[in-house]
Parts: sequence; C-alpha cells; structure tokens
Amino acid sequence: MTETLKAISMWQPWASLWLTKNKRHETRHWQTRHRGKILVHAAKRRVDDLDDELCGILVDEFGKNWLGALRFGAIVGMVDLLDVIPTEKLYDGRGVESIFSPLSDDEATDRACGNFGPRRFGWRRGTYWVFPKPIPYRGHQTIFNVPAEVVAEQIAAAREVCG
Repeated sequence: MTETLKAISMWQPWASLWLTKNKRHETRHWQTRHRGKILVHAAKRRVDDLDDELCGILVDEFGKNWLGALRFGAIVGMVDLLDVIPTEKLYDGRGVESIFSPLSDDEATDRACGNFGPRRFGWRRGTYWVFPKPIPYRGHQTIFNVPAEVVAEQIAAAREVCG
C-alpha cells in the first residue's frame, strides 16, 4: 500500500500566509479530527478584494509585488495541525468581539488573516515547513490524500519553523 499524507487546499493569499508567523489559525466553517502533519495546497483561485490591514501584512511578508510572489495550483508547504477550536473560544475565551481584553499584536495579526466569525473553527498550527520548490498538484474541496513520494524531496529540503 502506498503511504499518503493529508492535504488541504486553500485560496491565496491564505495558503502562503499559513506558512508564516502571521497566521497561526486557518479558519473554516467545519472541523476535522485530523491532527498532525498536513500539506498546504495553494488553489488556483486567488482573492483580490482584501482589506487594507491584510494587504499591509502581505506587503510586509512578501514585498510590494506580493501577488506575483505567491504560487497557485501547487503544494507549497506543510503544517503540524495541533488543534481545532471554535472561534468563540480562541484568545483565552475572550471571543472575537471582546473590547475588555485587548489582543496582543500577534493575536491581532492572526485575526486579520482569517474569518473568526461565530460558528467557525480555528485550525491551530504549530511547526510549519515552507517548500523551496512548490509542487504542481490538483487540489480538492476537502481534505485529500497525496502520495508521500510526490512530496518527499521537498519535505527533506524544507525549512522547519517552530510556530
């Protein structure tokens, strides 16, 4: 039997952001029981209608031509998925609308990189790996399997960053 790794497709710029210090949580309207390593696939779809705060984060992280720096239709890295938490319980249970407990800079940046609205889930990552050469691959709308041999070389060459 061929060994496989789990993968998740994400629209850009969020796929690349999850492989930075800026985005600790991927937000989804659904949960997963999967914990552990999961490949990050950058879908072919890109989103251009972004608010100024997120655009500033993108410029700081990827440069003024950030859109040209992002890859599409490829596996771009891997994260260690630690937990899946209802968004209402993130940030010490303060909820996303609390005005009584200001967020730290890191928390505010993370929030700017996702949709932390009600009835959503924050997929918290720990360590992440950025692949030196993105691997062209077809994504899917749910978690999907990728044969380990497809990504083995890039995993071995990837830079590990503790999240």
